[in-house]
Amino acid sequence: MLLEVRGIRAGYEGIPVVFGIDLEIGDGEIVALLGSNGAGKTTTLRAISGMIPLMSGEIAFDGERIDGLAAEKIAQRGLLHVPEGRGLFPTLTVGDTLRLAAAMVGADDSAQRIADAIETFPRLAERDTQTVGTLSGGEQQMLALARGLIARPKLLMVDEMSQGLAPALVADLFERIEEFGRRGVSVLLVEQFVGQALGVAQRAYVLEKGEITYSGPSAKLAKDEAFVRGSYLGETNGKAPRPIREDHFTEPVTVSLPPALLRTLEERADREGVAVGDLIAKVIGTDEPKRKAPARRRRR
Repeated sequence: MLLEVRGIRAGYEGIPVVFGIDLEIGDGEIVALLGSNGAGKTTTLRAISGMIPLMSGEIAFDGERIDGLAAEKIAQRGLLHVPEGRGLFPTLTVGDTLRLAAAMVGADDSAQRIADAIETFPRLAERDTQTVGTLSGGEQQMLALARGLIARPKLLMVDEMSQGLAPALVADLFERIEEFGRRGVSVLLVEQFVGQALGVAQRAYVLEKGEITYSGPSAKLAKDEAFVRGSYLGETNGKAPRPIREDHFTEPVTVSLPPALLRTLEERADREGVAVGDLIAKVIGTDEPKRKAPARRRRR
């Protein structure tokens, strides 16, 4: 196996978000990692790429342990992470972005690598002198993937590739992901368009509350219509979910936490001498003063 993840536990501020995750990816294989918002998908990718440290567990890539290595060292071994938000510099031009990516690789065939990336995403050739910040969301995603291809990775991890994009652009990007697999590049894909993700992936994992609840062929999961179209995965007949406004939340809600996470929170709250609810608010940054509601105007 190219990537082997065994029992990883990771999170933030000493509080785990994922618990004992096991997954693996073979050479040239496309694997989908699915789950609701907050299930731990992004945290899993960040832990694998070295962006956050592991609390426990092991990660092996191309036959060697990489857990504990710095993110840049992991990238140099051929495991690249295209994060949610794309991680681009808005003031650079498209051409400069690609040339910078090639310079960071330090290969002798930089020009050929850039040419290959543009061949995969020909629209970028038309935007060579345009600054990244003026590109459409779809073009920025193409650029982020092209930048990754220049390094000729063995494994490309892509987080929410289609976020905020029109369906036509999403379909085009999925075709490119399939092309990566045909070129022998493995892909770990976190995606909100579940049906399309299962259509290009050979296998899939489903995360729920930080734990794997399904591991198997994507074709088998795709046959479960209720699962694919389930609202908890964020799909509504192929359309992106409607955004939720802050002012929709007018009442407190009850959230069910995994037992392992609840125990960790209780132990830390006890050590710090605070309530569990106050600790959660501190960690996720919601302990801000409530804003006053705007005064209503009198009717005349």
